[in-house]
Amino acid sequence: MTLALADELFLMTHDIQSGKARLSDPALGIGLSAALLSELVFSGSLMLSNGQLLLGEYPPPNEHLAESLLDETRAQLYGGELTVRNWLGAHRRIVLDLVADRMAGAGELRREEQQRRLGRTVTRFYPLRPAEAFIRCQRISSYLRHRVEITAGDALLAALLHIMAPGANLLELDDVGRGYLGEVVPLLPGPLAELLNQTESAIQMALRNPSF
Repeated sequence: MTLALADELFLMTHDIQSGKARLSDPALGIGLSAALLSELVFSGSLMLSNGQLLLGEYPPPNEHLAESLLDETRAQLYGGELTVRNWLGAHRRIVLDLVADRMAGAGELRREEQQRRLGRTVTRFYPLRPAEAFIRCQRISSYLRHRVEITAGDALLAALLHIMAPGANLLELDDVGRGYLGEVVPLLPGPLAELLNQTESAIQMALRNPSF
């Protein structure tokens, strides 16, 4: 089964009614890139070790975006080493369109461009099934608040949200939920924990150096 973690994170980082992102770059772009990369890690197509990406032994999820990303990454790895941080940085400016196109193709999302002053165009993203999207956005928060057992994918998404917007409490957790999140994240497998560390490092680097 394909873990569309980036799709879930996309919904959780966008306002369902306004279609606007709840976060700005670089956190949004790097966080979504990390979610996309995690899909390939979960499938065993890519591995992480000491900040480097390595080819795994298994095929990617059976969908076009994952296959394209793996082909691109494989070609880079054949040419030399590739760090996790550089992979995240290279995709952060295009990941919004990549994930939105995948969701639109699956009939989950529509894109609307709005003209603003001075010819500036603003893009909004609206779920085609708002009630379903709302449930998906609230699911992990509810699990954490009620201490329901969650998957490694859900724990990773919750941790990514915390890294992308520390202190913002986008998950709207109470003390119980925050405590439970603090218990489950350290239980993540080593490669996923490393991905979280590399994501946080990449966001900090991008804040210091916007050209990253």
